[in-house]
Amino acid sequence: MDLRGQKIVVVGLGRSGMAAAKLAVSQGAEVLISEKRSLEAIDGKDKTFVEDLGVFLEAGGHRPETFAWADLIVVSPGVPRQGKAFETAYRKGIPIIGELELAASFLRSPVVAITGTNGKTTVTALVADMLRFSGKRVFVGGNFGIPLSEYVSGSQLADLVVLEISSFQLETIRDFRPHIGVLLNITPDHLERYRSFEEYARVKFRLFENQRPDDVAIINGRDPETLRYLPELKARVFIYGPKGQVAYLREPLAILRLSETEERYDLSLFRLLGRHNRENFLAAALAARLAGASPEAVAQAAKEFVGYPHRLEFITQVGGVYFVNDSKATNVDATAKALEGLEGPIVLIAGGRDKGGSYLPLADLIRHKVKALILMGESREKMAQELGMITETYQVESLEEAVEVAMSLAHPGDTVLLSPACASFDQFASYKERGRAFRSLVLELAPQIIAPRGALETSEVIYH
Repeated sequence: MDLRGQKIVVVGLGRSGMAAAKLAVSQGAEVLISEKRSLEAIDGKDKTFVEDLGVFLEAGGHRPETFAWADLIVVSPGVPRQGKAFETAYRKGIPIIGELELAASFLRSPVVAITGTNGKTTVTALVADMLRFSGKRVFVGGNFGIPLSEYVSGSQLADLVVLEISSFQLETIRDFRPHIGVLLNITPDHLERYRSFEEYARVKFRLFENQRPDDVAIINGRDPETLRYLPELKARVFIYGPKGQVAYLREPLAILRLSETEERYDLSLFRLLGRHNRENFLAAALAARLAGASPEAVAQAAKEFVGYPHRLEFITQVGGVYFVNDSKATNVDATAKALEGLEGPIVLIAGGRDKGGSYLPLADLIRHKVKALILMGESREKMAQELGMITETYQVESLEEAVEVAMSLAHPGDTVLLSPACASFDQFASYKERGRAFRSLVLELAPQIIAPRGALETSEVIYH
């Protein structure tokens, strides 16, 4: 992509927007950053960045005349492409791409790209570890960690680039082509952004649209939606999950069949909870081996990978009660996977900002595994209406109250699980902040657990 002399509007002054602006300037473009925050609301370091980079800044919203000025518009992933400014760009035929597309056009190394509703970060990190254990130089980024533009602005020393890709990033690709693409699952999410689940699924499948016959598409054979558009794929397809496919589980082993020799990886020491995480290991092992990782490196990752916070993260055990932080479960399918992966009676804390779907897919799991359901946040009434008749259900005002109620209900052998099935933005800045708050409350209050039900006087009992 030749940017010399091009007028580029970068929409959004977040980390990816800043990285895109810096890359565009380094390639000789004239850059304007358009930011919805007012000038007063933009913090000092961001203003300093703009000043040092020598670009224009439009604060307080996006003006149609600004977009009309551009030869190219680069939009940050979280920015909806709606409003008069975007309508102007569409009407004038001005290309709109994302930071991923911009950066990928300057890449010099093969890409392994991972998408899916759930499990992206875990699989991305696993693939990167397996390749590093094989002696490969790896850059890891995308939706996870460092924007790709930051990497391509540097010396690009990596042998391979491993990227976590969100649906928001896939909306604005044009020529992006991963050599290895991995699709983990597609379940309802972000329905407040997309007109339908089918539209969301179609966006996920854009990961493969520019692949060629010598590329690789890795598909989860246990997920019906990932198989739906299989005939459209042009790359070599590798399916994992069901027995008899190229990669599957034979507990406690992960089996890969990439040749006549069967590869067996012992997962008895794998630290991540849940069958879905063992299937995530399958996807990662398959991608890493096809990208050049050694079997020894894959086996090493099975033993040493520790995972990331807020993803079925074991916090502590007090008085025989286990506490697990799954704050990253921001949709129904993620919470379902958490419930499937845990044993014993569960006291489930759920709720937050609703994302537009139904909670009824959780009904059977709650009926069989959840002894008490504690609901918080903006979605609590909707969740109570759909799930409250199934088990003992409480509505609370805050996470602190939810933890107190959960502790009063839990007995030895029970698990108190935070797995919200909702976004965090009604009460927290992010799922990470919500998870950290849960961990702090557990570590503070767990030693003070008293007689069951002793802390329920202020809570509203919905159903018994």
